[in-house]
Amino acid sequence: MPLSAIAEAILQPVIEVVLQVFCYGTAWLLVPIFTFGMVFVEPTPIREFVKPGFGRLQRSSKGHYVMDAELGSLMGIVFWFAVAIGAYAYFTQT
Repeated sequence: MPLSAIAEAILQPVIEVVLQVFCYGTAWLLVPIFTFGMVFVEPTPIREFVKPGFGRLQRSSKGHYVMDAELGSLMGIVFWFAVAIGAYAYFTQT
């Protein structure tokens, strides 16, 4: 019991930070590329963890759309999930 509590207290924040940086960073990089610069992901607040979820898209005064950091993080997860499915399908064909 104490070992699982220690593992949860140490590993959970580390895994959350790694996933946050990985998924949000992927969306921050790829969303503008895939949308030809029409959609950008908003900057994440400093020292605040953004959980993946349904955010919103807002039109800015400059004419492009700004995606919430939460939605961007969710898009990063969806992208890597699609990559994993594609890699699995490619490498398991007989």
